[in-house]
Amino acid sequence: MKITRFAYTAITLFILIITISFFFPYLIFPDHKTVTFKAPAWHLPILKDGNIALYDDYIEIEAENAILMDAQTGSILWEKNSWQPVYPASITKIMTGIVAIEYITDLGAVVEISKNASGSNHSFFAFQEGDRITLLGLLKAALISSHNNATIALAEYVSGNTQDFVDIMNDKARDIGAYNTNFENTSGLDSNSPGHKTTAYDVALMARYAMQDELFREIVGTASAEILINDEYVLLENTNRLVTYDYIKGIKTGYTENAGFCLAIYSDLSGRELIAVVLNSSAESRESDALKLIYWADNNIKTLKIVDSTIPLETVEVGDSTRIDIDLYAQEDISATVHISSDDVKVIKTVGSRTVLPADTEEIMGEVTVSINGSDVGSTSLVSKVAVDEPVIIQEIVKDSRQKRIISLIAILAFYFFIIIFIIFKNLFIKKYKY
Repeated sequence: MKITRFAYTAITLFILIITISFFFPYLIFPDHKTVTFKAPAWHLPILKDGNIALYDDYIEIEAENAILMDAQTGSILWEKNSWQPVYPASITKIMTGIVAIEYITDLGAVVEISKNASGSNHSFFAFQEGDRITLLGLLKAALISSHNNATIALAEYVSGNTQDFVDIMNDKARDIGAYNTNFENTSGLDSNSPGHKTTAYDVALMARYAMQDELFREIVGTASAEILINDEYVLLENTNRLVTYDYIKGIKTGYTENAGFCLAIYSDLSGRELIAVVLNSSAESRESDALKLIYWADNNIKTLKIVDSTIPLETVEVGDSTRIDIDLYAQEDISATVHISSDDVKVIKTVGSRTVLPADTEEIMGEVTVSINGSDVGSTSLVSKVAVDEPVIIQEIVKDSRQKRIISLIAILAFYFFIIIFIIFKNLFIKKYKY
């Protein structure tokens, strides 16, 4: 059976197209792949500037003044009129207690109650002039049962009189940044002390400072204790009823007619250390106000490991003729506290343009930065975890392989070109002698 000229041409073109389509991808596209990484992000409002709360969620509390502070960082998570100077009542004793601890070297020493420190003075039991009690007993009475005369006895021991001790309290307040605080007595009774005021923010600062002292922390977290006065044991019950909760570690209650019902608590619920302060609340709402702040934080504010140094964040290609993928890891973890439903958290990776091998272990090849609501909160380098030598032999093989493919394609194209020319000349020759 004869093959026509059309059939020759069709078969030749078909073989040519198949050959070119096989080799075309190797000629046009390089031997590498691209890996794209998109960082997770949560949408949230921009962080506010200055010493203002990070979040303004609505929390229904009765207290006129309140604040929630991260005890570890000092960040203000939430606040309500926390900069307004108000009467603090017995919250004052936080500063009285920490000054006494720092100035008294022997808390086991026994002292006698002076006439000035005797009587009940709005305390639940009276001191008699001449009563003998240890300084530690006085400290416990002041911080656990909020005994007013115990603070006077402590002040007289440290400074000889209450006024000089109050001066120390005010100096200490300024040292820790409580600049809107003015103490006029050691107990917080304010009927004759109109200038005895502080702010919820300052109370949180003082509480945060005081709770770093181990003894102070132990005393204010005690639900009940016995102290020895003369030869008699007296039972002290903590005025802070919330210390019966295993995650509440103190700190102090307060009440006067001017101050209303006040409370400062320290919580480690779910492992997060928080200070909640509520001032000028009511007898019915004081505890619930403080707990609402703690529970709001537990439900909404989390510390997340945003960048994990054990997980590759990016894959880069290095090398010249041979392209080798190298995984890049964060040199360190980056963790941050975020509002899980509203904070805008972004992970920004910057990778260098380095393309040459070899690559060393822990070699810096870029940087990763975490921002929350547009503000950078941490950054670290992107590094390789393995060393990669320059693969000279592999590069040559790959290079030779590509060259061979090109030469083979040229040879095939030349072969078919000559076939086509041959067919054309053959047809012309047949036509000439046929006619």
